[in-house]
Amino acid sequence: MALMLMLVVLLALPFLVIAGLIFAARAEARRHPWRFRIIEVISQSFATVAAARLPMLATSFVTVGLPVAGLGLLGISGGGAEFFTMPTEQVLTAIGVGWLASLLVGTLGQVVMIALALDVLAGRPPRFGPALANGIRLLLPAMAVRLLLWLGVGFGLMLLIIPGLVLMLTWAIVLPVLVAERPGIFASFSRSGVLMRGARWRLLLLFAIVFVAWSLFGGMGQSFALASQTSAAWIGSIVVQTLVATLTGAMGAAGLAAIYHQLKSEREGLPGEDLEAVFA
Repeated sequence: MALMLMLVVLLALPFLVIAGLIFAARAEARRHPWRFRIIEVISQSFATVAAARLPMLATSFVTVGLPVAGLGLLGISGGGAEFFTMPTEQVLTAIGVGWLASLLVGTLGQVVMIALALDVLAGRPPRFGPALANGIRLLLPAMAVRLLLWLGVGFGLMLLIIPGLVLMLTWAIVLPVLVAERPGIFASFSRSGVLMRGARWRLLLLFAIVFVAWSLFGGMGQSFALASQTSAAWIGSIVVQTLVATLTGAMGAAGLAAIYHQLKSEREGLPGEDLEAVFA
């Protein structure tokens, strides 16, 4: 009986968390004269990816999807087992090189996709050439921003989780700020905090919704692989995981750009923006 009760509580916990976040988000919306529209952020993200689908999905495939596919193929070929038989120095070198390459390629992809998304949101045609040039020009400061973000949020999560969540919500749009306004590394963090003030509960609710959706679809490839231990099943799972990673990479960049665009519009009165309810 106790086990059944515990199972019911665990199953109900995500719904209780979402309900609590909805209540907090509505209360936050009533306390501020400007509004953060969750539904509009989601719809703008989809519309942005659709409008710039070729450059955004191609960039996401190269910088997000292919690394996922590479890791999967490494596991199939037995490279994972060989990795653990290597000397410690070689293992550390391989980890360091792989992490640096991932940071380099991932940051470049993020900046390029955010630049493309900001073009679409501003009503300009997305142009891959200028976005790539922008990505190369901002690569080093963007890498520094991502490193500082990871370190700050990671350290905060170790301090009873709450400080890390607060920093994550405060600095959520630091990369779009850097791409759009180029205020500098540390000024980008400050600017993100200014724009996010009064919208953190609603952003946390948005992140929770995205996490639930990702949990439902992100594990499809792994579930497919676990259904059968054949090589064909694993290859199929890699294909699914690569496609999911490509789509989520593009949607993530578009989502951050949409959050920045909406907050900047609301707080600074950009033309063409009308006020609606959070869940309108």
